[in-house]
Amino acid sequence: VEPLAEPLLAEAAQAADEGPSHSEHPLASYVLHVNGADRPVTDVWIGESLLYVLRERLGLAGAKDGCSQGECGACSVQVDGRLVASCLVPAATAAGSEVRTVEGLATGGQPSDVQRALARCGAVQCGFCVPGLAMTVHDLLEGNHAPTDQETRQAISGNLCRCSGYRGVLDAVREVVAGREAAEDTEAEADEGHDAHQDPARIPHQTGPHGITGNGSVNGSGSGRASA
Repeated sequence: VEPLAEPLLAEAAQAADEGPSHSEHPLASYVLHVNGADRPVTDVWIGESLLYVLRERLGLAGAKDGCSQGECGACSVQVDGRLVASCLVPAATAAGSEVRTVEGLATGGQPSDVQRALARCGAVQCGFCVPGLAMTVHDLLEGNHAPTDQETRQAISGNLCRCSGYRGVLDAVREVVAGREAAEDTEAEADEGHDAHQDPARIPHQTGPHGITGNGSVNGSGSGRASA
């Protein structure tokens, strides 16, 4: 190396060790509302994706990084009720929005009916794609309570699965729909039975002309006839 080049190489090495300046890669702090709870994110690169922040900053590893291009569906989450590819969403833009991940589908620590059906119907094998599929099926059933097979196929067309295929997903959707309809019918029957056992309405007997009550009796007497 020529003597004059040594100082320049030393400065370049020092700059590489120090890393990029904040002016080139500004930091940001914000709060994400994830699965019903506020999760602060502080002093992070403003360009980090929602997927990266969920996994690496907040420890929510359900969403997977399959392609980083929004093509495989493994990173699917809901933002304000809309299904999105979290690898394409800058996390800072989701501040103030309601973010729902696969971890938020469970109720009381128990898997949702969709998650249980996917497991029972054999849609889960390696487990990499199924969190995104679960989010997609939940999103589908929130807007369409009884989708046809064709509508289900269209909904999951953006979710790639290399293990089990998609037959188990179709079976799971049918199972969830049937289960929810049966639960609604049972609840409706229970409501009807409850209404049928209610006490009949009581009609008050008001005093009519000349002291005759509504049941034909004279007010104050039990004869049931009015005196002439």
